[in-house]
Amino acid sequence: MALNQSNKIKQLVAEQKQGFSLAQTFYKDIDIYATEISNIFLKHWLFAGHVSQIPIAGDYFTFEFDTESVIVLRTTAGEIKAHVNVCRHRGSKICLEQSGTQKSLTCPYHAWNYNLDGELISARNMPNDFELSDNGLHKVNVELLGGLIFVCLSENPPSVASLRQDLNSTFELFGMHSMKLAEKKSYRIPANWKLAVENYQECYHCAPSHQEFAQVHAMAKPPNMFQKAKENFSQANQGNPKFTEFNRYFDLAEEGQEGYQYDRNPLLRNALSGSLGGKTVAPLLGTLQGYDGGASELMIGPLSYFLIYDDHMIGYRFLPISADECICDVFWFVNESAVQGKDYQLEQLTWLWDVTTQADKTIIRNNQKGVNSRFYQPGRLSEMERFQQSFLNWYLQTLDK
Repeated sequence: MALNQSNKIKQLVAEQKQGFSLAQTFYKDIDIYATEISNIFLKHWLFAGHVSQIPIAGDYFTFEFDTESVIVLRTTAGEIKAHVNVCRHRGSKICLEQSGTQKSLTCPYHAWNYNLDGELISARNMPNDFELSDNGLHKVNVELLGGLIFVCLSENPPSVASLRQDLNSTFELFGMHSMKLAEKKSYRIPANWKLAVENYQECYHCAPSHQEFAQVHAMAKPPNMFQKAKENFSQANQGNPKFTEFNRYFDLAEEGQEGYQYDRNPLLRNALSGSLGGKTVAPLLGTLQGYDGGASELMIGPLSYFLIYDDHMIGYRFLPISADECICDVFWFVNESAVQGKDYQLEQLTWLWDVTTQADKTIIRNNQKGVNSRFYQPGRLSEMERFQQSFLNWYLQTLDK
């Protein structure tokens, strides 16, 4: 980072008022965006997908943000590996489709060929001193967390040891290894990625903006009502393993460890799942024996969020395309034994979070338009935006490292 750029960021961080939204510059400045990519997106674990997406050797999908593209695949030996989607010859992208199956990886430009482990196995008409072994694809770190595939482009990624120790029983309880991806939808949003993340972090807007969500989830209620409902819910479920709580997220993360958080919250009006009318929409997950009328919030790394009902799980991730555009990907997971059309209907499964995300897309776009105004000033955060404040604290610390 250039000295003047570093000084500019330090000054902006120092001037940011606690308890207020970010200054306009944080959402528009190209230097800040470049620092975010370097300090956040290249250094932390990012949710790429699930093992069910690549069940056999040669299956792959690509994971992309900003200018980066990663190939995530299953090798001949059955391992999950990831490689930067950049040919070592002259830089062409190798996998041009978002998913597929390949026996090997061949660059479409000059036909350099790599095996599934990323090793270069052939390159036509190269000089005699050219070494195939020196020109393999750039490796990307991979961690499997309950069947969820996380990647990190840093050579020294944060440790997930504490996360794995605390959450392993949760992964097992909900059968995350034995889930399958039922649907994925992508929502392109003309706004800075932080506005999308901040919107997800708070439920201050839920009651006025998401009537469908507010009819099912207690967290849309005012703080005192929600806390009372949560206390009653927790007391009624003492001893239930779904109610173990961990909060080492954002500014509460241990030094050198990736942040994570797990909690369980009540649903409303005898709702059993996140759906129209709170009705069940799929078979129970994992080893669950019944419904408790709740949903778990799981957060891994700074940009990957999961909402776990008893019969399906939602995955959310936010990725930047540029300083003023981002993408929100939503994943719907069900028990691997569930059969579409028989055990679940896609329209019923996806309805609540599709309508909610469509509404959020409009909200975030309009938020960006207002932030762009000459008259925008940071506003005071409410009591229902505490988790957003935690994110902002972490963001400012991370930006200034």
